[in-house]
Amino acid sequence: MEPTESQYLVINALQILDLLEYEFYDGDSGYWYIATPSPLLPIAVISPNGEVTPNNWRL
Repeated sequence: MEPTESQYLVINALQILDLLEYEFYDGDSGYWYIATPSPLLPIAVISPNGEVTPNNWRL
């Protein structure tokens, strides 16, 4: 599975704002895992529809 345009838009915005510390795309699940300096969203998942959720919220 390839990353979606929605995921790329989120990643690009975070890179431009210098808020992306780490990123990893899992091609099997279609999820993009990120780490940010934010205390509210330190580790998150970007779903294929572009929705960003904290890693501990993912079911």
